[in-house]
Amino acid sequence: MFDSAVPSNPDARPAHEVISDWGTTQRPAVIFDFNGTLSDDEPILFRIFTELFDEHLGWAMTQHDYDSQLLGHSDREIVEKALQIAGAQQITGVHGRDVDSLLALRKNRYRELVADDNPIQPDTVRLVQLLAEHGVPLAIVTGAQRDDVRAVLANSPVGELFGVVVAEEDVTRGKPDPEGFLAGAAQLGCAPTDIVVFEDSVPGLRGALAAGMRCIAVSAAPSDELAAVAPALIPRLSADVVEHVLPSLRRR
Repeated sequence: MFDSAVPSNPDARPAHEVISDWGTTQRPAVIFDFNGTLSDDEPILFRIFTELFDEHLGWAMTQHDYDSQLLGHSDREIVEKALQIAGAQQITGVHGRDVDSLLALRKNRYRELVADDNPIQPDTVRLVQLLAEHGVPLAIVTGAQRDDVRAVLANSPVGELFGVVVAEEDVTRGKPDPEGFLAGAAQLGCAPTDIVVFEDSVPGLRGALAAGMRCIAVSAAPSDELAAVAPALIPRLSADVVEHVLPSLRRR
C-alpha cells in the first residue's frame, strides 16, 4: 500500500484521503517536483555535485551535508551555498570558477549521465500516463535548470504529456517560496486548491503548502524533518496512488 510510510506531522493524513479530496475539486491538476520525484535522479545529482565540489572547491561533501543543507534548493542556490560552505573565496584551487561556470559543468555532466539511462521510472511513467488519459492537467515545478528537464523528458515516453514546466530560470525566488507553484497553477489555468503536488524535499513541501495546494511527500526513507512537515507521505510514485479516484475523474 502506498500509505506504508507514516509521517510524524500530527496533522498528517493518509495519502489516499488527500487524493480522494483532491479528486472532488473543480478541475483536479497535478504538479510534480522534478529532481528526486518525477525524475529518480538524486543519486546522480549527489555524485555530480560531490565530484564538482571536491575538484573545484576542495570540499569533500558528505551525504548528510547534501541532505541537510542543499537538497530541495535550486541548482544555482546549491552552488552558491557550496561556495559559502567551502569558503571558496579563500581557496586558490578554485581558479576563478564562478557560479555560472560551475553550473555549466554540472549541466554537461548531468546530460551525459541521463542520456542512456532515463531516470523516470516505469511506475512513474504509468502514473503520469493514467493521469493524462483521464484529462488531468500536468505540470513540473522545479529548481532544476530547464535544459536538465528537457534532456530527461526528451527521452521519456511521458515527455510530451507535460505542457507546463516552471524551471529555475523562470522564477526570482526558489522553493520554499511559493512563486514557482503559483506560476505553475496560473499556466495550467487551475486554482491552487485544485492542485496536488508531489515533492521530496522540505523546501518543496513548504512552498506547495504556502501556495495553498495539497501536497504529498515522496520518500522511501524520509528524514525526521521531512516526516515532521509532510501532510501525507508515500514511499514512491506509482499508479495505485490515484487508482481509487480514476472513476470519478473519468466522469468529468
